[in-house]
Amino acid sequence: MENRLKNIKIWRFLAFVYDILFILLLAFTFYMLLGLIFKMDSEGFATIMIFIALTIIILYLLFGELLLKNTLGKYLFGIKVVDSDQFERPSAKSFLKRGLAKILFPVEGLVLLFSRSKRRLGDLWSKSIVINKESDNLKPSVRLMIGIAVLVALYFSFSISLGLAARRTDFYKAGADYLTASGQVRITGLPKWVSQSRDSVDFGVPVSIENLDRFGRVYLGKSDGKWIVYKTEFINRTLGTSFGYTF
Repeated sequence: MENRLKNIKIWRFLAFVYDILFILLLAFTFYMLLGLIFKMDSEGFATIMIFIALTIIILYLLFGELLLKNTLGKYLFGIKVVDSDQFERPSAKSFLKRGLAKILFPVEGLVLLFSRSKRRLGDLWSKSIVINKESDNLKPSVRLMIGIAVLVALYFSFSISLGLAARRTDFYKAGADYLTASGQVRITGLPKWVSQSRDSVDFGVPVSIENLDRFGRVYLGKSDGKWIVYKTEFINRTLGTSFGYTF
């Protein structure tokens, strides 16, 4: 049994971090894909979609093992949840208890860190334990490559769908028209970031100014139902792709 608990705290931590990255990218990729159908700046879209995205994230992180056979993170790191008495799959009630206890995740993390039994409060309450699998169809190196490939694919899906969804909005059209009105600025790619609230937004898009590559940042506000540009700036570079929404 000791071998099945070897390095379990490390694997649980890494699986948890992976699951957070995975579900965040998945939820907001889904958000952007729907933005290809419904405009991101249409009335109520962002509020509804943020609520749906948060619901997906919370359900997966709290009850992923109940809704699915295992979370992707736990699968990739070769661990699983079992009943602490019979070492079989726990009951739905046990999974519910484990999930509800995760609400206290800072406390749960500290308890697991210093626990000699390698169990957090949710494990004790649900009479379950996380152990290493005895065997797996795929080698650890193959599972690691699959995990990395999934995150990379989701990141690029999110980046592309964000750019395409943002380009369909009214604020992008107003900002793009403003940037290119003088004829000296040419837009060379999809938007890289969007920071949106109910009546204001700013977005960044790659541009070319006299054959120099820059990023144009456009700030807009809504007045009488129309997006109005009130500030623009040009910066040398940007890091990654991002989306933010303020209620």
